[in-house]
Amino acid sequence: MSRQVIINADDFGLSPAINEGIIKAYQAGGITSTSMMVNMPGFDHALHAARSLPDFGIGLHFNLTYGCPVCDPGSVSSLVKKDGSFHNGNSVYVRDPADIIKELDAQWNQFIEAFRYPTHLDAHHLLHQNDPMIYQIMSEKAIRENVPLRKSQIVHSIPQAPTPRMTEMILLDTYGDNEGLQRLLHHLFTLQEGTTEIVCHPGYVDDILLGISEWTDIRERELAVFMNEEIPRTMRALNILPVNYTALKKSLEEPCELPIRPSTPQPINKKTSRHNPNRAVKRKRKTPQLFKKRGIKSRLSTARTRKRV
Repeated sequence: MSRQVIINADDFGLSPAINEGIIKAYQAGGITSTSMMVNMPGFDHALHAARSLPDFGIGLHFNLTYGCPVCDPGSVSSLVKKDGSFHNGNSVYVRDPADIIKELDAQWNQFIEAFRYPTHLDAHHLLHQNDPMIYQIMSEKAIRENVPLRKSQIVHSIPQAPTPRMTEMILLDTYGDNEGLQRLLHHLFTLQEGTTEIVCHPGYVDDILLGISEWTDIRERELAVFMNEEIPRTMRALNILPVNYTALKKSLEEPCELPIRPSTPQPINKKTSRHNPNRAVKRKRKTPQLFKKRGIKSRLSTARTRKRV
């Protein structure tokens, strides 16, 4: 099995300066993917910049902690404070799952209507890793939309948990200190087989960012790391294939399904009830023989640790 890496920069759309940094890191070959926030001040700037980068993998960065909801705040009251903005990550409160579903759908639709189909789904402040309810809601959304979900380092105990597509590994680390470049290179040298996501937060600082996030200068230091030409050079030397989340879709053999749905929907036979499983299996086994009789080759699908920012 080959080694593939998705280097994903979070917070695209947070501010124009963050967007500029992420784009420069992508053009330098240091990142392969990003996740876009649709409810933040840099969203329109991100859209304008991304339209000239058709091969840049861009997913939805689901956000419940910065800014205001896409929905009318009154319709998702458990998610917001009295002023209509989201509760911050340190607040103690209970989110209504119906409100989470409604806001996730609204952010997803905002992304699609303004841009294109997201390559994947993940969450700001690791919401789906820290909250089992959000994990389940996002997993079901990822399956319905047939996109991968960012892997959680925490295995949630959820009965009949949905299983969306994910990478085999995820590396959550920071790269803004003096050892950042060496630490990233170490991750590449020790990369396991399969697909690994490396998460990062490069970007420049502007007044908008200063008014929103405590993560400021560290983003510029990370940007210097991911613009370093040593990153793409090392990946080439180690035969590591840089990809984005579309690689997971291309390697998919069968679509993911929610637990309540059958994994392989059966065709309707007008002569036989669709609820007769034996009949369905029998038809499936005859198919290759029919192809052979008709001289048609059957085609089988061959495409085959936690931190707060």
